[in-house]
Amino acid sequence: MKITFCLPSISRKPIGGYKVVFEYANQLVALGHEVNIFFLVDKQLSKITSSNFIKRIIGNIFKRPKWFTLLPQVILKVTPYSDGRDIPKADFVFATAISTVDFVKKLDNTKGRKAYLIQGFENWAMSDEEVRNTYSYGMLNIVVSKWLRDIVVKTDKNVKLISNTIDTNKFYVEKDISSRNPYQLAALYHVDEHKGFPIAFEAIKRVKSQFPELQLALFGVPAEPKFLEDWITYKRAATPLQLKKIYNAASIFVCASINEGFGLTGAESMACGCALASTAYAGVFEYARHNENALLSDINDIDSLTNNIIRLIEDQELRLRIAKQASEDMRGNSWHTNAIKLEEILKNELLGSCGDKYE
Repeated sequence: MKITFCLPSISRKPIGGYKVVFEYANQLVALGHEVNIFFLVDKQLSKITSSNFIKRIIGNIFKRPKWFTLLPQVILKVTPYSDGRDIPKADFVFATAISTVDFVKKLDNTKGRKAYLIQGFENWAMSDEEVRNTYSYGMLNIVVSKWLRDIVVKTDKNVKLISNTIDTNKFYVEKDISSRNPYQLAALYHVDEHKGFPIAFEAIKRVKSQFPELQLALFGVPAEPKFLEDWITYKRAATPLQLKKIYNAASIFVCASINEGFGLTGAESMACGCALASTAYAGVFEYARHNENALLSDINDIDSLTNNIIRLIEDQELRLRIAKQASEDMRGNSWHTNAIKLEEILKNELLGSCGDKYE
């Protein structure tokens, strides 16, 4: 099959939604399919120039990500045009975010059957009603988590589910869990409100006041935050190898997300042997179970999150049990398996007989 993915812009720093698309692209070409990834650079580069010719030149310079290794068979292209003239004929063309869904909707049918990889309920830029309306465009809707399926199925009863996963060939226990410093924490630094970092950081500071020896390793995409102190480190745009080292050095991973489709970093940390202290946002239930392989607290509940972190520090037996169970639960996850599921859904769609196997 020929498959096209449309991404909203070029990203020179790690983004979870892009990582998912890149993983699928690698696996699909390995399965023998032709994959194009198009970066829609019009809005992104309009701040620099109004010339589409120059936008294309700039885009071609920066289109290949340095933070993710894409197989050379994956074809990367940029388009400065909003009318889809550059998009090739294919079997399928994917919208990958709400900012690309209208672009794909307007494409003529020669560009491929239209599909929508729904990676979150993206209501931070528009109303809930407007978001739900995109699910009624008549595309093949594929969601990455059960809670998203429960939302989309109200609009599209044929929605397909392929729960996100992580690459356990990249993320795994390297440092023995029982030998780790219980006062070493890790967290994702993010400026978007729905990621809830201020809640996580406030909880961590409260824990620090009780345990002065606490250390925190932050990573993320934004510039280095101004609040860093001598007990906090920050790694910007960490590679998968660097992330694995950060996770393996930590005993506890802290997350206070409010709204995420899945939450890759929480799952990655668990695979690497961290005990996860997280808010109970919808996406985390794809892999986390309270008091079994994680400790979960209500969204925006700083007191509860703080107490869960303290419990994991003080109760070594609890921390080790949760961390070991988490790493065991994440074993065997594979983007290859997910790609085979996607391949089957697309083949069934081409045959006009989509089954319910993955619903």
